[in-house]
Amino acid sequence: MQQGAGGPIGHVQGHRDSSVQQSKGRRPIITSRTNIELIAHRGWSTRFPENSFPAFSAAIAAGADQLEFDVRVSKDGIPFVIHDSTLDRTTDCTGKVAELSAQELKRANLLDPQGDRLLGLGIPTLYDVLTHFAGLVGLNIHIKGIDQGQTPLHLLSQYTPSPDRPFYIAGNRDVLGMALKICPHIPRCYVQARNSDASAVFQHASELGCERIQFFKGYYQPCHLQSAVEMGFVTNLYWADESGEAEEAVRGGVRALLTNDIGPIHMHLSKMGANTRAAGYWD
Repeated sequence: MQQGAGGPIGHVQGHRDSSVQQSKGRRPIITSRTNIELIAHRGWSTRFPENSFPAFSAAIAAGADQLEFDVRVSKDGIPFVIHDSTLDRTTDCTGKVAELSAQELKRANLLDPQGDRLLGLGIPTLYDVLTHFAGLVGLNIHIKGIDQGQTPLHLLSQYTPSPDRPFYIAGNRDVLGMALKICPHIPRCYVQARNSDASAVFQHASELGCERIQFFKGYYQPCHLQSAVEMGFVTNLYWADESGEAEEAVRGGVRALLTNDIGPIHMHLSKMGANTRAAGYWD
C-alpha cells in the first residue's frame, strides 16, 4: 500500500468504511459519522475580497475548517497572498507581481467581488497571514509562484504543524519537489491540473510523499477518489459552490471540500447530518 509522508493513513482508511453508509440500490447516506473538512477557497471569496483578512475572518466565523490561499513572490523576494500573476483583476493597480517590489505591492487596494475599490485594504503578506491564522484554523497553502531563493518554502520551514490543525503546502510537481527538500516536515498536497491523467497524479503524489491529492472538478472519476483513499491519500476537491453539488461530492467520497461560498455550504452539509468539524481536529 502506498503511504504519504507521515500522513494519517490509518485514520483515513478508518473513515472509508463507516462515514458514508451504503444501502443496496440507493445512494450513500450522509450520517453524523461523515467527517468532511470544509476549506474556504481564498476565504469566503463570493462575499468578500478574495485572499484578504476580511474573507479569511468571515470564513472562520461561518464554519471553515481550513483556509486556502495562494502565494506569489515580489521582485525583492517577499511572499504575498494573491492568486493571479498580475494585480489587474483583484486590485486597483496593474502589473506583474514578480516584477513589482514589496513597497509597490503594498500600495495596491483590493477590490470587492463587485469590483469596488476598498481603500486601505491591501494585499496581505504570507508572514502576516501565518502570524494571524496558523494554529487558529487549518491552512491549505497553495504556492502558485516561487522565486529563485524559494523564499515561501524557507519561511514555512520555520513552522511546526499543529497535530490538531491541518497545515500543508499545495502545489504542482515542481513546487512540491522543492518543498520536500526544504521543509520535508510540512505535509504536501498534490494539486491536479486540468486535463491531467489520473494515473500520473497518483504516481507523482506517491513519489513526492504527499498526504493529500486535490482533485479538479470535471477532471476525475469517482473511481479515482476510491483509488486515492485505498492508497492512503486524503481526498480534496476543488470546488463546489452549490449545495447539491457539495452534497454529491461528499456522498462520492470527497473528504475535504473547497468552496468559495463557505457559509451556505457549511449550513447545508450540517443540516444533512455531516460532521463538518472534521476528522477529530476539533473536539
